[in-house]
Amino acid sequence: MLSNELLERLNNYPTKSVNLVIKCDPEKMNFISMVMNGYDRICLPRTRYGKEGILDLITSPDFVDDLFLILEDLKLNHDPSLEIIGDLGDNWIIAVT
Repeated sequence: MLSNELLERLNNYPTKSVNLVIKCDPEKMNFISMVMNGYDRICLPRTRYGKEGILDLITSPDFVDDLFLILEDLKLNHDPSLEIIGDLGDNWIIAVT
C-alpha cells in the first residue's frame, strides 16, 4: 500500500509547460514574436488568430515570472491593448487546436 505522502506527491505532479493566450493589436503581433525570440526564446510564440490579434505563448514554468515582466513592459511601452485572455495550462492538446 502507498503512503499518504507518496499519494499526495503523485497527485501533484509538476507542470511541464505554461500556455498563455494573449490578445494584442494585430499589427504588433510580429513585433511581440520577435521580442520573445530576442529574449533567447523565453517562450514559443504561436499565432492562433492573426486577424484578431490572438497569440499563444508557450513557456516553461521557470520563465513565467520573466515572461510576465516582458509582457508588462510591452503593454506599457508598445501596445496598451495587450492583455492575457487565458491560460491553457498544461494541456497541449487544447493548445494546438
